[in-house]
Amino acid sequence: MKHLIVIGIIVVILVATYFILASKTDTFTGRWVAWKSSDVGDYYRFPKLSIDNAPPTFYFKEDLRSFEGITYSYKGKTQTSDLNALLESTGTLAFIVVKDDTILYEGYFGGNQRDSIVTSFSLAKSVTSLIVGRAIDDGLIGSLDDPVTTYIPELLKTNPAYQHITIGDLLSMKSGIAFKDTDIPWHDKSRAYYHPFLREVVTNLPIASDPGEEFVYNTFNPIILGIVVERAAGQSVVEYFESSFWQQLGMEFNASWSIDSEEDNMAKMESGLNARAIDFAKIGRLLLLQGNWDGKQIISEDWISASMAIDSSNLVSKFGDNIYYQNGWWVYGPTEESLYTVSGWGHLGQYLYIFPDENMLVLRFGTQTGKVDSWHQIAQEIVRITHSE
Repeated sequence: MKHLIVIGIIVVILVATYFILASKTDTFTGRWVAWKSSDVGDYYRFPKLSIDNAPPTFYFKEDLRSFEGITYSYKGKTQTSDLNALLESTGTLAFIVVKDDTILYEGYFGGNQRDSIVTSFSLAKSVTSLIVGRAIDDGLIGSLDDPVTTYIPELLKTNPAYQHITIGDLLSMKSGIAFKDTDIPWHDKSRAYYHPFLREVVTNLPIASDPGEEFVYNTFNPIILGIVVERAAGQSVVEYFESSFWQQLGMEFNASWSIDSEEDNMAKMESGLNARAIDFAKIGRLLLLQGNWDGKQIISEDWISASMAIDSSNLVSKFGDNIYYQNGWWVYGPTEESLYTVSGWGHLGQYLYIFPDENMLVLRFGTQTGKVDSWHQIAQEIVRITHSE
């Protein structure tokens, strides 16, 4: 009987502790307990900074069509479906196909519509690359070869070896900064996502290896780059992004960027851009146009070309023998099975695929990846169908 009483007391204490922690969503542990695994509704949970659009609005032309007979695979088994049915069955929220500035397909699912907000997750890392490139164009950052300590000198107190880590190392995920990529609450992936004081976290990280050598997908790197841009621009990185990009690209809607906390006010550069799918498509258009938006060079052609290049030193062999990580973007080299593609990827199936040789882009946002082996395969199928029509 005594044992049952003790067990009951322990259960009560654990339950009470859980609810106490879950109520503290201004703390790292409280967020991890209350919010659990990240999902597409997180932009409601985090505080955010607004991003205002500005006229004139750019509108794609339209020549809408259906895409039937989409061949794809799931668990290695080939399947065929029309596009609408495939999207409805895979947790897709938004799907857009654009060729030659013309929307060929625009679909929304799960109660969503054109003005519904989607969140970027790691697609924000690719946008961070654009922000860094523009800061270099503006002369705020010297070059990719600049040591990070030029902009964040306090890192020298953490470890003098930070002076050997460059902006380029951070952008190419070769910083050498330690990172444990698991969802365990005290590991780095969770800290980077949930911690309410990211500046403190990322300025006190150990270094695990020499910079410039090993690719490690490290979520801390874009957050550090956000601080670099803030210091260089003398304003929040969100304000800089708003004036340098969002208000230059004819965005149809306002947007927001999630921040770690109202107290710290640090943009979640690794994951937190929240906008409408149609406006994310305009970021793809900017790359297709080599940074030139209807006669105005928003970001240098050299930066865009470098970000879309195939550089053998940036091959990520664990993902395949033709996949490269180039200035924050994933680049697929052309093969018999793969079209040359520049892409941004995000958790739970957020994808922007850019096909420069075909002047096309395919964008997909969802609540999950769904029962498909590869959204890149599906995007390529759509390109091929378009060419055959």
